[in-house]
Parts: sequence; C-alpha cells; structure tokens
Amino acid sequence: MKILKFNGGKKAIIIFGLAIMLTPLAASAYSIKTGDSVYVPKDETIQGNLYAAGANLTIEGKVTGDVICAGQSINITGEVAGDVICAGQSINVSGQLGGNLRLAGNAINFSGQVARNAMTLGATIVTAASSTIGWDLLALGNAFELRGDIGRDLYGGMAKANLAGGIGQNVNLNFGPKNNNGQPLIIANTAKINGNVNYTAGKNAVVEDGAIIKGQTTHNLPPIITKKSNFISLSWWWGKLIAVFSALVIGLVLISFWHEPIIKITDLMLIRASASLGWGILVLLLTPIIAVILLITIIGIPLSLILMALWLIALYLSKILVGILIGRWLLNKFLLKRKDSLILGMVIGIVVVYSIFALPFFGWIMSFLAMFWGLGGIMLALKK
Repeated sequence: MKILKFNGGKKAIIIFGLAIMLTPLAASAYSIKTGDSVYVPKDETIQGNLYAAGANLTIEGKVTGDVICAGQSINITGEVAGDVICAGQSINVSGQLGGNLRLAGNAINFSGQVARNAMTLGATIVTAASSTIGWDLLALGNAFELRGDIGRDLYGGMAKANLAGGIGQNVNLNFGPKNNNGQPLIIANTAKINGNVNYTAGKNAVVEDGAIIKGQTTHNLPPIITKKSNFISLSWWWGKLIAVFSALVIGLVLISFWHEPIIKITDLMLIRASASLGWGILVLLLTPIIAVILLITIIGIPLSLILMALWLIALYLSKILVGILIGRWLLNKFLLKRKDSLILGMVIGIVVVYSIFALPFFGWIMSFLAMFWGLGGIMLALKK
C-alpha cells in the first residue's frame, strides 16, 4: 500500500503522487512535509522515505527509509534506516543512519553514526568525537575538523584540516595551489591513521607528538600553472558572451508571452526566498528519480520523457528568472523612474547574474543557488 501524507502544498505534489501511483514497483511508503517549521517528534515513525522542505527542520523520530530535505536550519537526532541527503545553512546530525550521509551547507556538525559512506560540502565541517563513519568520507570545503572515527578512507579538498580522530585506512587531501594558511594540515596527537597519508599543499603538515601513522606520509607540491587561465582566453569569453545573449533572447520571449506570470513568479521568489530554495532542491533531486521509476513501468515511458524535457527546460529558465528578479530589484532600488520596465530589468539582471556566474569557483556556487531559487519559484507558482 502506498501512503502519501500532505502537510501543505497539495496541488504542487499531485504530479509526484500520480507518478508513484502509476508505478507498481514502487511499493514503499513515503511522506512529504513542508512549511516554515517541520517537526517529527520522538514518538513518531515515518514509514518509508521522508521528503521535507522548510526554514527549520527537526527530526527526532524514526524514519524507515531515506530522508531528503532542504532548509535553513536542519537538526536530525532520530534514527534513519536509509540515506540522509540534505542541504541547508546550518546542519546538525546526531542520529544513527543505516545508509549514506550526503550534506551540503554552510556549517555542518556531525556527531552520529553512519553505516556506509559520508559526503560533505560546506564552509565549516566538524565531526565530533562521538561520530563514526563505517566506510569512506569525502569532505569538500574551507575548514574541516575530524574528531571521530572513519572505517576506511578520508579524501577531499579544503583550505585547512585538523585530524584528531581515527582513520581505518588512507588519507588523501588536496589543499589547493593558492592556500595562504600557515598550517593547512594538522595531525593532532590523538590521531590514529592505519594507512598512508598523501596530501598536496604548499607547506608541510604539522604532525604532533603522539600521532600514529602506520603507513607512509607523502607531501606533494601543487602544480605550477604555466598556461593562460581560461578566464582570459578568447574562446572562454566568446562562450560566456553567447550564453548571455541566449539568455537575453529567451528572457525577451518569456516577457513577451508571459508578462504577468513572470512578475508573479519573481515576486514569490523574493517574498518566499527560503521556501523557493528548499523546493528547488527537492525538484532537482526528485525529478530524475521519478523519471527513472516511470521508465521501469514501460507504459510510463512517454510521461517520463515529457517530465525530463520539462525538467531540463525549467533548469535553464531558472537562472533567467533569477536574472529578471535581480534586475527588477536593482531598478526599484536605484532607477525608480524606470522601475516598471520589465525588459530593462531583465537586461540588467541577466548581465549582472551571468557575470557573477562567470567568476572562478564562486561563480558555479552562485549558479547552483540561482538554479535552486528559480526552480523553487516555478514550483511555488504551480502550487497556486
């Protein structure tokens, strides 16, 4: 039996529900919870997967499937039988997980237990002394601190790292060619590494007395960049210029045929920014899963192809919508006499946001955020 629990946004999830109902192989239950505050108490058990989006998410109960969530503040203290895939500003996970852990956020704190792999992307990543990861850990971000235990390998890229826990096998870290930290890698006296340590950095690692490294320690220097950066190459500039003009043409078509809906969508994106980001992440993650499930049913192949086509179109339009929103905001802020000119706002906004997207490293992060924001705005508009 399939179970669907609606906690808001019923119309927005009808297509999702129909897709699951048309899939005889999808026998597991699932729950969808949305709102400014989502709370699963200790005495509640979610059968199957939990999909949650909101400003503040707190999961203290038990989930028999996976948890896929997005929000500003996320706290998971309960037991999850499957995977946890979440994105947010502040993420704290202290529960017991039977599957994998995949987190993306600004500040990530993990003090629980993961049976399989963990992958984290964040500005600050901390694993507490009480934490255990059964298999491998991939860490990407700025500052990383390992206090708990990893069953197998630790690998990733970051600006600085402090290893004070236990690692079952090897360490492979890259600190980048332009790292200004005086001590990019510190291996504390409480660290125990049963394999090799391989790191790429401009400066030597600090290994404190008492640290145990049973394998070899290899220090690799970052490669010297001799070729011209793509940022100043002619082909790179030509590609970005084409992308901007293509977005301007599409934006002009959108405004010409759907003037009022574009205004309503961008208004929703601005008024409900956090909800837009949350819904955008859910749409990005869930749509391919639904499409694959429909493909398996054979009779759902046409619907799967249509769904994927619409999804790809929405991905492209999401950044253009963000450009229009930014342009409208700039006109309202600095050019009050032309604040009602949607075309002028579209042109200014697209040029500004696509210029930001072109920046090295920071640009692709902002591009992803814009994609989430725009997708969420489309979803909020469909809900209405």
